[in-house]
Amino acid sequence: MFSLEFLDALRLAELELVINDLERGSQIIEFGAGTGTQALSLSKRGFDVRAIDLPQSAYAKARVFPIMEYDGRQLPLNDGSVDIVYSSNVLEHVVDIPCTFDEFRRVLKPTGHGIHLMPSVAWRAWTFAAGIPTGFVAAASMVKLLWRPVDGEMRSKSLTRLAKTFAAALLPLGHGTSPEGISELWTFSARSWRKRFERGGFEVIACRPSGLFHTGHMLLGPRLSIQARKSLSKWIGSAATVYITRPIGPYGRAH
Repeated sequence: MFSLEFLDALRLAELELVINDLERGSQIIEFGAGTGTQALSLSKRGFDVRAIDLPQSAYAKARVFPIMEYDGRQLPLNDGSVDIVYSSNVLEHVVDIPCTFDEFRRVLKPTGHGIHLMPSVAWRAWTFAAGIPTGFVAAASMVKLLWRPVDGEMRSKSLTRLAKTFAAALLPLGHGTSPEGISELWTFSARSWRKRFERGGFEVIACRPSGLFHTGHMLLGPRLSIQARKSLSKWIGSAATVYITRPIGPYGRAH
């Protein structure tokens, strides 16, 4: 079942797995910063970090770090002003990838680069698999709720939430921009993302599994420790793939 607290814990664990790729003293923007949890962690480590997200973000009311809001088209930053563009499980939700990549190229310094974590094919497959037990848990919770002496309005809201969880768990819904998730078994692949980066004027200079296992349904949640999830990733795959990119040629002359 979804837990924002556990999601933040997963994102911080993933940040730890790429922290050595972030050069100390770098000026960083976190694109699609969500609650700002990762930006806050980076700031505490001494990085000059600015967090950016849409004003209508689902996490807008849970922010723990100052977020620069933007219109979904133009980043509120000067040309050539940052060393690193960092994103964590965000780009798969972006509809206009070419425009976004163009903006990344614009704001990066000539020596700048990007570090992006994106859901892997393993994540997509295991999220499908985890949907079955998640659906049963949601159904059992709905039955239990019907028999509990709970306030009517609260019961209605809880039942609606559980019904949505049940449907999302059993239907092959898309996680990214696609309405269905089957195609994501291909579009979340490293080969597919390499092509998109290259078309957007970026060279992928490194590509590796993140080294952490989890699913979109958060099956077992915090009962399965971060260390156990790291160990599992060696056998059944990582939830994310890490892409380190750099612009091809100067801004405006990508090929």
